[in-house]
Parts: sequence; structure tokens; C-alpha cells
Amino acid sequence: MNWEAMGAIAESVGAVGVIVTLLYLSRQVRNNTKALRVQSYDAIQHQFREWNSPFYNDPDLVKQFVTQLEDIESLDALGQHHAVHIFYDFFKMAENLHYQYRQGMIDEGMWSGWRTLFENYMSAPGSEWYWRRRPDFFAPEFQEWVEETLANKPESRRHGRVPGQGEG
Repeated sequence: MNWEAMGAIAESVGAVGVIVTLLYLSRQVRNNTKALRVQSYDAIQHQFREWNSPFYNDPDLVKQFVTQLEDIESLDALGQHHAVHIFYDFFKMAENLHYQYRQGMIDEGMWSGWRTLFENYMSAPGSEWYWRRRPDFFAPEFQEWVEETLANKPESRRHGRVPGQGEG
């Protein structure tokens, strides 16, 4: 065998090695992307549970939140100030999730359920009251989505409803 033939064989073996390496790296990147999506979604779930957890065992807090959602104008200045902080956290969670969705970290199926939840809460009078006072605290893309949501409010909202009062 001459040197040219050996060189051609070595180049072929090297090319196969490069292809195998690229396939391996591609698979690793895909697996890493899946892991990042799972971590991202888990962090969002944790954030929502943390926000929601005070309501689990405190009926008075639930009652106050329902008033903040449905009849915020009836609250005194301190009650409205409290609502501002609750709504800020809620809208920041929604903004985070919306961003993760736009970045491809949350798939359409998962986003659909969250979108419905956020649209229902955002369409409440108290949420809209907050939003009209503080939209500039949020990213422009999120502002557009909220404005579109408010312009196309769902026919039926399910937040804050007490069983036996209208929708359940």
C-alpha cells in the first residue's frame, strides 16, 4: 500500500470520528436542553406554590384576596397598598412564565394551562386596577400580551369564586 492510499484511509477514519463526535455532542445538547426546560418549569411551579401557599390555611386571607380581586375600590388605602404587593408578585410570575414560553423553555401544552389561569386572574377588576397603575414595571412584550388579554377578556372568570356563588 502506498502513502497516498494510507493518507486517504486515515482521512476517512478521521471524518467518521468527527461525524460520531458531532452526533454525540448533538445528543448531549438535546438532553441538556430538556433538563433545562424541566428545571425552568419546576422553578415556576415552585414560585407559584410559594405565592399561593399563604392562602391554604387562612380563610381570612382568602376573603381579603377575593375582595382585592373583585372589589378593590371598597378597600381602604392600606388594603389597596397590600393588594399592590400581591398583584405585583402575581404579574411578575406571569411575566416570568410568559418570557420562558417565548424563549421556548415551556411548550405550548404547558403554556396553555398557565395562560388560562393568568388570563382569568388578570381579567378581575382588581388585577386590571393594578395593571392600569403599573404597566411600566414590566417588559414591553409582556405589556403587549396583558393588554391583548384585557382587550379580549374571557367570557367566564373562575378566580375567587366561592362554591355556591355563581360558577364553581
